[in-house]
Amino acid sequence: MGNVYKSNYNGLQATLTARNYHGLSMVAGYTYSHSLDDVGANWHFGYGVGLPQDSYNLGREYASSDFDIRHRLTLSLTYAIPGKKGFGQALEGWEINSIVTLQTPQYWGPIDLGTDASGTGPLPVSPPASSPIRWNFFGKPSDFKSGPAPIPFFSGATNSACAAQALALDAGDPLGPATTALNLFGCYAKGNSIMIPPALGHFGNMSRNMFPDSGFRNFDLSLAKNWHFGERFRAQFRAEFFNIFNHPNFANPYGGQNGYGQNDPSTGFFGCGCATPDVAAANPVVGSGGSRAVQLGLKIIF
Repeated sequence: MGNVYKSNYNGLQATLTARNYHGLSMVAGYTYSHSLDDVGANWHFGYGVGLPQDSYNLGREYASSDFDIRHRLTLSLTYAIPGKKGFGQALEGWEINSIVTLQTPQYWGPIDLGTDASGTGPLPVSPPASSPIRWNFFGKPSDFKSGPAPIPFFSGATNSACAAQALALDAGDPLGPATTALNLFGCYAKGNSIMIPPALGHFGNMSRNMFPDSGFRNFDLSLAKNWHFGERFRAQFRAEFFNIFNHPNFANPYGGQNGYGQNDPSTGFFGCGCATPDVAAANPVVGSGGSRAVQLGLKIIF
């Protein structure tokens, strides 16, 4: 045994703060970074996902981290609307608050824990499992960006692009190991890219965390009205809109903090971000990626 895995992070962080500029207060933050490692989290280990595919080549595990986010922009803004004295303080005490979060995709990678296409004996009977298996990928990883639907699956050699690629790997031999694996386990195809199972006795050419998810975009907005009653009492009414534009956010199939295990090509729903990130992470709270939610509140201060 050896403590041989490594990680590496480089990042640029910038912050812009405005304090009460004509009623506007703001904190904007931007991070440009890249995180790489051999395995994302120790808790994966008990299920075999932290083990290398090829114990003779640990370098193949080094790739973007499960939680890698290249670009992330956050904006928290409060604006006290200029008011006028009037009846019932109707034209004063208004303010707008917002929180905007924009981030580029986190990455995920297929891990076959249900078949032994390569013949290396990795089938997990129960934790701790043995090494996972990765397939062969040909094309652009961005074609397999996850979303609300699974990556299309084709049984056997029914997809012509998959069949042609398997024949090419077998140097034209229709009885070769790549074609045999394709006939047994099928393939996935989307756009101009395909993913086929590894041939018997071979590891797939895929690295960890090759495919992007659909990113994260969220805009929360609130409107508040403040009243003052003498020197001792104040009241505030708030109308809060979480994900005000009802923009759909989809979970990472596996890898990011909100991944939930739809990355096994031997099972159904492969590559599907079939839930919002909060539901997939078993934490359905407002402001964490769910559909639009509205909350009303009244606060009395004395």
